[in-house]
Amino acid sequence: MTKIKDATYWAEQIRKGETTPIELLILAEKKIENLNPQYNALVAYDINQAKKDLPQTQNGYFSGLPFPLKMLGQDHANLPATACSKLFKDNIAHSDDNYVKALLAAGLTPFGQTNAPEFGFKNISDAELYGNTRNVWNSAYYSGGSSGGAATAVASGIFPMAGASDGGGSIRIPASFSGLIGLKMTRGLMPQGPNNYRSWQGASTSGALTISVRDTASFLAEMQRQQETDPYQAPLLDQNTLHHLTASDKPLNIAFSTASPIAGIDISDTAKAALQKTVDFLKAQGHQLTEIAFPLDARPLIQTYYQMNAAETYTMLKPWETAQGRKISLEDVEPLTYALLEAGRKADAASYVQVLNAWDATCATFDDKVFKHYDFLLTPTTAKTAPKIGETFITPELLEKMTDISRYDFPEQIDIIEQAFETFLTFSPYTFISNLTGQPALSLPVYLETETNLPQGIQLWGRKNSEILMLQLALQFEDQDKFILPEFYRA
Repeated sequence: MTKIKDATYWAEQIRKGETTPIELLILAEKKIENLNPQYNALVAYDINQAKKDLPQTQNGYFSGLPFPLKMLGQDHANLPATACSKLFKDNIAHSDDNYVKALLAAGLTPFGQTNAPEFGFKNISDAELYGNTRNVWNSAYYSGGSSGGAATAVASGIFPMAGASDGGGSIRIPASFSGLIGLKMTRGLMPQGPNNYRSWQGASTSGALTISVRDTASFLAEMQRQQETDPYQAPLLDQNTLHHLTASDKPLNIAFSTASPIAGIDISDTAKAALQKTVDFLKAQGHQLTEIAFPLDARPLIQTYYQMNAAETYTMLKPWETAQGRKISLEDVEPLTYALLEAGRKADAASYVQVLNAWDATCATFDDKVFKHYDFLLTPTTAKTAPKIGETFITPELLEKMTDISRYDFPEQIDIIEQAFETFLTFSPYTFISNLTGQPALSLPVYLETETNLPQGIQLWGRKNSEILMLQLALQFEDQDKFILPEFYRA
């Protein structure tokens, strides 16, 4: 295996006295100044606040290593908390959320905040407040979303690891588009709250984007929590095993599927090639690979996802309307947010409960059709490589319907929203499913499309709490240098 300068490497350098946290902070600031104008990964940074945080991080596992937060749901006292929306452009966090508290305990020093789409609704990062984030591999393309700024911050070498979150693929999509490792953990493992333990009714969870399996494993080892006040609970994984991960020599029974989970959405030749390369590699390692049909039709499931988004958007923004004494208008937020907000006003309780029941039934389907028979399911992470900046996602005709969405009834509103997201969905028809079931999923950077020089990831799906075995399998790829990796990370 090629040695790389990942987060673990730099933490070890700090412990050995070869460098210091303050030196790495200053180095990160210089990298931001040099690289960020090209890519727009960071939208804010405050080195003075980071210096104040250093004393409480240097005894943690990561020894004070600088670590950027996503400008969405990762609140650190005295830093901006805009959710990448012009509606909250002047908002400042007054306290640390539980994710940030866990970061500090793990020895990670919050420094810099990364770009995302407004409220995390897209699989690209193009907030009107901050602008587009570009892909390091080819700057004419997006790096992904919603953790697109985090992905570019890592892929560019500004930071070896970055804070991210995943409510419909927002860790794994930018991992696929940007050549990184992205793990969405089992629901209930990552710290949530204190103001929102049920983020998107458990669909959304925090995590990180990394360049090495050991960083992913150690981040999980340090960050996992059982919180008494969290409605979602998962058993803690063995911390020592995660910190000293070795590749598994156990032959595994792995299903794979080249089929699209949503009829009418095609899987690109690039995604199929990445999958076939992975299947061939795993067979060579002695694993049993079996091709199966995708276990369900995900079209009805994506409709439940949009219903949840609508209800949650209204719940999130209603307090602002109450405080301001007026309704939010199209001048306040972007069109997708406005459409979801207006639909949320008409969502009824019975339909919302039915949404959650459908998610539970989907989890049972995967257990019965996949994980009862196989250790993992293997698919592409995304259906194709990253979209080009400037690509049209919503037609003018559809945009007109969205701006006038309040006059439609709720089923019609959800149909309009589904149409609005359809082009986005053609890039990422897989990832949202495991958010709804709460099962872990891991994107690995195994393939580079040479014509555009864009990465394509593959995704391992696992039963709940299977992260250790999943990462042990991932380590087989890494040990044999099967990951694509920017040259500047090589030690």
